[in-house]
Amino acid sequence: MIEDGISQRQRFLATLLGDGADRFPFFDLEPEEETLSRWHREGLPRRKSFSTFFNLETHHSVGLMLRSYPFFQKASDLLKDPSSFKRHYNPDQRSRYAKGFVERSERFHQEGRVLYVDASGGGLFQMLGVGDWDSLVSACLALFEDPRKVEDLVNRTTDFYCACLERVLSSVRVDYASFYEPIASNSGPLISPEMFKRFAIPGYRKVIDLLVKYHIPLRILCTTGGDLTCLLPSLIDAGINGLWISNIQSARMQYPKLRHQFGAEVALIGGIDSTALAQDETAVRKAVEETVPGLLESGHYLPCLDDRPRGNIPFANYRLYRQILEEIARKG
Repeated sequence: MIEDGISQRQRFLATLLGDGADRFPFFDLEPEEETLSRWHREGLPRRKSFSTFFNLETHHSVGLMLRSYPFFQKASDLLKDPSSFKRHYNPDQRSRYAKGFVERSERFHQEGRVLYVDASGGGLFQMLGVGDWDSLVSACLALFEDPRKVEDLVNRTTDFYCACLERVLSSVRVDYASFYEPIASNSGPLISPEMFKRFAIPGYRKVIDLLVKYHIPLRILCTTGGDLTCLLPSLIDAGINGLWISNIQSARMQYPKLRHQFGAEVALIGGIDSTALAQDETAVRKAVEETVPGLLESGHYLPCLDDRPRGNIPFANYRLYRQILEEIARKG
């Protein structure tokens, strides 16, 4: 979509790469169905979509599925049975690629929309088949008792990622790649930074080298909650150049602190406390004003909520939040 001579894609990239844009993109994740039902009762027109009503600039996925097969289900046999790998990770599996993804992606590109690709299947522990407590215990024991098996499994999994990504990226152009690493609680990661660097970082480097080959400008770590601060230096050194943290609980993961620690060259998406929107007008204004202006001043920042809008948020509060952001954008 083109607005005042600049496409959504151009605005997104210029904002996060620090090249200067007419304004920051207007963006948020889609609300839950429960939220939309509430908002329709409270004034959101049914005849317009959420993104259209608030003039939001939606991101679109290429449509690549890298999770173990069957998708989103347990794969605890990966560490126990080496022969199971081909069953879980087959790059020739047609259902991994959205039907007509090349034509669809090219259409989005021609329209100037933002296009992304998932570049990982969930993170280190997902590579080891973690899906419940028992499989987590097995994975942790394997890190100590059979490190070579872990390294081999991570290596084979990232080779699979690269095979799938090569097929997609050789045919379509994308604006960013997203990585997921659900490995930490609010008190810190489940393994030491040294272990993470040994077992996880070689895979990150392999995938990021491929992304660089195809000129993907943004490699964004997306994660929910947890204190990852001690792991971020190695991830950034491997080539991660953007952070998108949801449900921020740890004070050390708050965006002003991350910006101070890592500088403006690491782009940031989100960071606005979504729980404040469930309170009152004062809390809404405080959540925006304590986070957004300072980050915008240093650049490389796209302001939005740190979660999708939930059902406890009144429509009036969300509308006020968007109005405040539009006022900030107009002021430049």
